[in-house]
Amino acid sequence: MKKILLTIVCAALCTIAIAQNNEKKPVIRFDSITIDAGTFSADTAIIQYKFVYENIGDAPLYIHKVTTACGCTAANFSTEPLMPGKKDTIHVTYDGTKKYPGKMRRSITVHNNSTKEIVRLYIKGNMLPAEITEVPDAEPVE
Repeated sequence: MKKILLTIVCAALCTIAIAQNNEKKPVIRFDSITIDAGTFSADTAIIQYKFVYENIGDAPLYIHKVTTACGCTAANFSTEPLMPGKKDTIHVTYDGTKKYPGKMRRSITVHNNSTKEIVRLYIKGNMLPAEITEVPDAEPVE
């Protein structure tokens, strides 16, 4: 009797495990997780980027939210479901206005319902100081 009961329990557990493995899931894949802006001037410090992603799974993909590491970076994305085999884009804007020149690296965190629920994207670059325009000589004040 114990052998029969043990066999039934094992069969039930195997059936549950197989059913969970066959569950359809979305899978998110980005063309690139890092975009290098290269060297740019503080005069043109507002730069836009595009992160292209695809649902390579077999269920609809939902982007729940996208967060950025600082107020100088903003992201726009679609909350509509992305069907399997389709592509979409997350638009990111970096505003380096009033930021110190030098190397920068900003992260963007994508929360979604795929097998990898959190994906980190990065933009990096090197901002040069703004061009200095000459100030005409002023008359001395007496």
